[in-house]
Amino acid sequence: MRFIDLFAGLGGFHLALTQLGHECVFASEIDDELKGLYVRNFPKSKSVTYGDIREFRKKVPPHEILCAGFPCQPFSKSGAQLGLDDKIRGTLFEEIVHVLEMQKPEYVILENVGNFERHDDGKTWQTVKEKLAALGYDVRGTEHVTSGGPGLISPHHFGFPHTRERFFIVARLGKLPKSPFPKIDRDKHTRLSGIVQPARDLSSSDREETALSDRQEECIKHWNKLIMHLPEDKVPLPSFPIWGDEIDATYPFENTTPYSSRTTTLRQCLDGHDTARALSRDELFRLLPSYARSEVDEFPDWKVNFIRQNREWFTKYRSYFSATWVEKLRKFPSSLRKLEWNCKGEERDLWRYVLQFRPSGLRVKRYTASPALVAMTTTQIPILGPKRRFLTRTEGLRLQGFPDNHLLPESREAAFRALGNAVHVGVVARIAETLTANDSE
Repeated sequence: MRFIDLFAGLGGFHLALTQLGHECVFASEIDDELKGLYVRNFPKSKSVTYGDIREFRKKVPPHEILCAGFPCQPFSKSGAQLGLDDKIRGTLFEEIVHVLEMQKPEYVILENVGNFERHDDGKTWQTVKEKLAALGYDVRGTEHVTSGGPGLISPHHFGFPHTRERFFIVARLGKLPKSPFPKIDRDKHTRLSGIVQPARDLSSSDREETALSDRQEECIKHWNKLIMHLPEDKVPLPSFPIWGDEIDATYPFENTTPYSSRTTTLRQCLDGHDTARALSRDELFRLLPSYARSEVDEFPDWKVNFIRQNREWFTKYRSYFSATWVEKLRKFPSSLRKLEWNCKGEERDLWRYVLQFRPSGLRVKRYTASPALVAMTTTQIPILGPKRRFLTRTEGLRLQGFPDNHLLPESREAAFRALGNAVHVGVVARIAETLTANDSE
């Protein structure tokens, strides 16, 4: 069957559909570098690859399958009383609708972020569903299990070592199969080691761009020193994030906040600082953890719970935290003073696991699958603990189901941004195969 690839990016849909024997008859990508790479990766599609879909919509030829990993732009709230057309006006989903109205392909496969179903309190997904239905399509999405749906789909459900839950939408003119999505195994065992490159395969450029900074390595070693020092039979590592700033903290957080507290109260709470008595309110405020400086009268429940849990844990095991360890921790940036241990029952050695520097802290996960690649920043690229380095570009390609020789943007930042925005080739192939099973040639 013929398919089109909208918002094509690295071409994950293209690879998946051509593997199943389908033919690409139109592709659209607004980013000039990605568009150029698309043509180089898929030379046969050179004559049918275009730029911004808003400019080349009329070039779309007849086809049977429409594929798109469309951007989730805010949908109009002002159109709530003015009909479906008004709700999607000005969004890129509107371009998909225009193509569907013109060509009426039998199948539609759309992909978006895992939270798409809940965007704008569910109104966005409802609008998309209703608009596709108005065009004559039977529509199904991977709604969360708690919403009564089949649940999000992730590569690790099919044995790929990548935890990346995404929202997929399938639609068909007429009637969808009873089970339009492939069967998944949420407990599928995966092995990250299968995609990891041996040291001998890394170029000097690979080694340079995947190296940890001195500060990053120092942070990992510092936390590792602590967890290896804590006796397993006496000090359990908590399931909640460890917030190092809560060691010996006494600022108010229940029913009130530092922002709504008197200056004398703050001064008493921060009396451990040598100059606290002479500081102004603004200066005192800057001594607080960043997450405690919110200008609100009450913290949200989740923050209150985290602070309470941390203080109770630190109080109970305070004797295990040496003064020198605490002093050094406080010299790290705020995000490096937090640790998320997600390896309950495992050996306490950070270098055995997948690590990730996140705004919420240093996250530690088992060495079975990589956390999701993030499009917005390269600072969250996963770290392979046993290798003591970040992922390589090739490993990033493998995590998303692309071949090693698939061309990526020149800069590392642009390469991982594109990988973070890409669809997983193997996942899409299984969805497309299941959706079109009765019509495969």
